[in-house]
Amino acid sequence: RVESSVLVVEVRLNVNMVSMTLEQVVAKRYKVVASMCDNIMLEIDKSIKGDEWVRLCHQLNDDDGKVKVVIHGLAEKQLSKIKARGAEDFNTDKVLLSEMQKALSVGSGVRL
Repeated sequence: RVESSVLVVEVRLNVNMVSMTLEQVVAKRYKVVASMCDNIMLEIDKSIKGDEWVRLCHQLNDDDGKVKVVIHGLAEKQLSKIKARGAEDFNTDKVLLSEMQKALSVGSGVRL
């Protein structure tokens, strides 16, 4: 509306308190990958305690399970590398997908 020579514009401020900030979205993507890595490590722990691994170690004359210790360490190292990336790295879909595929590959590589 116009009052004298002044244009008066009425506005209403709308603040969205429900949507996440960009930082929260980036942190959430990292959290998903980190949680996935933790869960894969739990699956690996369970897998290498299974009968298949016991039989394999026995066939390799490794009744002490040294092979399992090495496999566990390698898997943990690979998954730790993924988790060590900065949260902002996971804002790129290509990186997110690549790191998730790496983590899944580590997990499937341990299953017999």
